[in-house]
Amino acid sequence: MVSFDGGTKNMKSEEMFLANNRFRFLDYIKEGPALWSVLERIPGIIEEFLDGKKGTEQDVYGHALLPGSVRIPHGSGERSVSVMQTMAVEEDIYIRQAKVFIGRGTTLEYGAIIKGPCVIGENCEIRQGAYLRGSVIIGDGCVVGHVTEVKKSIFMDRTNAGHFAYVGDSVLGSRVNLGAGVILANLQFRTPGEIDSGVIREIVINRRGDARPTGLEKLGSVIGDYTEVGCNTVMTPGVVIGPRCWVYPNTTVPKGFYEPGKFIRTRGVSLSVDATDLPQVD
Repeated sequence: MVSFDGGTKNMKSEEMFLANNRFRFLDYIKEGPALWSVLERIPGIIEEFLDGKKGTEQDVYGHALLPGSVRIPHGSGERSVSVMQTMAVEEDIYIRQAKVFIGRGTTLEYGAIIKGPCVIGENCEIRQGAYLRGSVIIGDGCVVGHVTEVKKSIFMDRTNAGHFAYVGDSVLGSRVNLGAGVILANLQFRTPGEIDSGVIREIVINRRGDARPTGLEKLGSVIGDYTEVGCNTVMTPGVVIGPRCWVYPNTTVPKGFYEPGKFIRTRGVSLSVDATDLPQVD
């Protein structure tokens, strides 16, 4: 159990990620002093996971893993996988040079690019034009869609970003859905005096207005389980939104803390956060 600040009543990990969340890396997220602190540890988490896969890796460089399907660019110096033909992964694949693991049952569509380090779970869809830029963990049953870019982020199980999305430096809970065109921005505007400050400003993290420094140059969003985000929504850097929320389409969500079970929408030029009667999920 972890809160943003042990001395105040703030959003705890078990309130963001509910009892039925079985994401295999969830304990790593609970370990940090803040829910976003896991972002800096993603490469190490992946390295530890891959260490357990030694002896199973595909020692392939510059050759197709399966005929016409997956290749690692020869001599490019980049740790990346380019999908050359749509394929269904029948058995787990660990491509050692790229530090990429892909679980069985996952479909890779032509034109996807996956940079390591990266772990993709079982029964996922990585669709045409998807770009996983490294330091990415994708759970089981997820969708990374057409022209969707994911960088230094975590998708827990059954979470979808199906169309034209950007997910940067973010943690998405289980069964989160991002509509088409959703942007999880990760770099704040800076005034001339802040250009060299190097970090995202502090975030208000509870209803009393308590704020916490992030310590991060880039931070996107932390989104709790079962939250739905409507099309063309923009999350500004530093949004922490609880589970079972609905964010209306075309909403710009300012950074800060949003309690579970809310409708979040734009009314005129102002933001409205309303109580909902959404069903509780165990």
